[in-house]
Amino acid sequence: MVLSCSACREDLQPDQNLQKLPCGHSYCPRCLKIMIIQVMTDESKMPPRCCTQPIPSSIIKSILSREEQYKFLKAVVQFSTPWELRVFCCNPACGEFIPQRSKIDPKYPFQAICRKCKTRVCIMCKRYAHPIGQDCPEDWELDAVLKMGEKSGWRRCYKCRTLVELTQGCTHMTCRCRAQFCYICGEPWNPSVGCPALCNGEDVMEERRAEEERRAREREDEEKAKQEAAAREAAERLEAEKRTRECKEFGELRAEHAKEMERFQTFERKSKWLMWTRHAHQKLALVEKQSAAIERMKERHMKTSANLEDRQVAAEMELRSTLEQSERNVRIRLKHMEAYCDGLGKNPNANMPSRTVTERDLRELGQQYNVEKNMKQLHQAKINVMRDRQAKALEELLERQESEMSKLLEKNSKELESLESDFADEEDALTTTFAQRKETLESRWELEMEVKRREMERETGLKYAPMAPLEMEGEILEDNLPAVDE
Repeated sequence: MVLSCSACREDLQPDQNLQKLPCGHSYCPRCLKIMIIQVMTDESKMPPRCCTQPIPSSIIKSILSREEQYKFLKAVVQFSTPWELRVFCCNPACGEFIPQRSKIDPKYPFQAICRKCKTRVCIMCKRYAHPIGQDCPEDWELDAVLKMGEKSGWRRCYKCRTLVELTQGCTHMTCRCRAQFCYICGEPWNPSVGCPALCNGEDVMEERRAEEERRAREREDEEKAKQEAAAREAAERLEAEKRTRECKEFGELRAEHAKEMERFQTFERKSKWLMWTRHAHQKLALVEKQSAAIERMKERHMKTSANLEDRQVAAEMELRSTLEQSERNVRIRLKHMEAYCDGLGKNPNANMPSRTVTERDLRELGQQYNVEKNMKQLHQAKINVMRDRQAKALEELLERQESEMSKLLEKNSKELESLESDFADEEDALTTTFAQRKETLESRWELEMEVKRREMERETGLKYAPMAPLEMEGEILEDNLPAVDE
């Protein structure tokens, strides 16, 4: 048997290796290798697949060499890393992908090392790593924290660049990296003279406390001003709402909207009532049609069964008649043989030759006696065999009829489900249409109310509050549908 590759269409002999994929297609090793190698440079083709079904890893391993397997695994790691987290070597002569680190170096937490050329790369800006003590200019989160620290008076450690806050004690700070520095100026601490800049801690702390008190007062004043503004806005809003409720023009517009809403809801109820009535009539017609088909099939099955039973009774009567005739024939023959053998050589008529009863005649007579003796049992056995065949035929007929009836019932069930599905789709479409119309109507009401409010403010020079939109009734249920006049 000659097989062909699904890609190149070349015929291969049975002894040649042809890889069969889960989708059912078969490829020669050369075409399959080309497909897998293309995946290493095209992320859209990862993972390698045929008919949307991935190629098993065992087949990929058997096709690629060890070096190609290493490149394929590198491509898998690279393409499985999100774009924003991918880091490549910034060395123009390298450009190697740098996978994510399993452990973070506390000394260089924002740096990654290229395994190929050993170049250090900043994982924030994707460029060359910054010197120790220099922050990445594109680290906006760090910039936000530094600005907040500057407002709060925090200080950064000159060694590990960690933010430190002084809550109590003197200005001689000892960081968790064991570095010592002055909290006021940030300079390294001199064990002999203390702060090299000879900062006065008491004056600075007093200034900081005064600054904190000033900021606290500003926050209190700002909060108080916000509360007063909110109270004034609330009073103005209440006055505007009262003015709007007492305005005659707004009342007339609201009454017009209420009438329009009532007409809309009446039309919606009538449309749904007509749709549900039509659905009920269609479903009833389908059920009646299916019931008539079931009754016709039952009647046909009854006629077929009765016809088969009649044929079986007629066949049994015919067999009995044949067996009775055979029994009469056997008795007649036995009577003649007995009459022949009873003479025993006597010659009642002198003109006729004498009869000689031989041993053969006597043996045949004995055989005929045996036939007569077993004849009833044999005939009953034939009748029983016929009855068994007839019972089996009747059972097969009933099974076929039952299968036919089950198929008809299944077909009827599918037709009913399809009809109900069509009804549900039609009802969803009608509901969506009315929801869109309702949204359009409410938007128009809101626009008309806003136009009226601005006209009243321009004419009177007073503020008016927008009126609350009219509340539409909820979803109309079929069981709770109010009466609608045709």
